[in-house]
Amino acid sequence: MTRPVLPLLFTALAAGIGCSRPNLEVLHTLSPISAGVAKPDPPVASIALEVMPVRLPDTLQRPQLVTEIRPGVLSLLETHRWGNGLDKDIQRVLVENLSLLMARDQVVAYPYGDRIKATHRLELNVDRLDGRPGGTLTLQATWMVTRPQGGQALLLRRTTLQRPVQGQDVEALVAAHNLILGDLSREIAAELGTLAGGRR
Repeated sequence: MTRPVLPLLFTALAAGIGCSRPNLEVLHTLSPISAGVAKPDPPVASIALEVMPVRLPDTLQRPQLVTEIRPGVLSLLETHRWGNGLDKDIQRVLVENLSLLMARDQVVAYPYGDRIKATHRLELNVDRLDGRPGGTLTLQATWMVTRPQGGQALLLRRTTLQRPVQGQDVEALVAAHNLILGDLSREIAAELGTLAGGRR
C-alpha cells in the first residue's frame, strides 16, 4: 500500500522548524541614572555643557558586545549587540546623567552646543571597557573639559573605575556598564561643580 508522500513531507518540515530555532540577535541599550538615586547637587548655573562624540578603542568599535575571557584576551558575543552603537549610547547616557546630577537642562550632545550657547565641552576617550558575567567590569578613560573656542583644556583627568558584574548573564554585564557610567558621571559632575565655583 502506497503511503501519501506530501503529508509526511509537511510533517517532517514542521518538526524540523520546531526543533531548530535560529540564533536570534538580542539588542542592548544603556540606561541613565534614575532620578531617585541621583541626589543632584545644587544647580551648576554657570555651565552650559556640550558632550562631544565618545572615542573608543578599536576593540570596542563594533556592534557586538565584547567580553574578557582572561586578561588581554577578548571575545565577541555574536548574538548580543549594542542597539545604538556603544559610542553613541555612552554619549547619550552621559548627557542624561550630567543633566540630572548638575540639575541643569543646559547639557546637550554634539552638534547642538550652539543652540544653548555652550560654555564648556566634555571630551571622553575610553581606553578600556571590558569585563565578563560573574567577573569585574573595568573602565579606563581620559576625559577633558575645554572651552568651545580655542580648545584650551580646563580639566584633564585619567580615571580607572571597576564594578562587579552581579550575575552570570549578559544582562548583568550591561547593568554593570550602567553603574560604571553612573560612577564616571558623578566624578565629572563633581569636577564641573568645582570648576564652576572657581570661575575658570
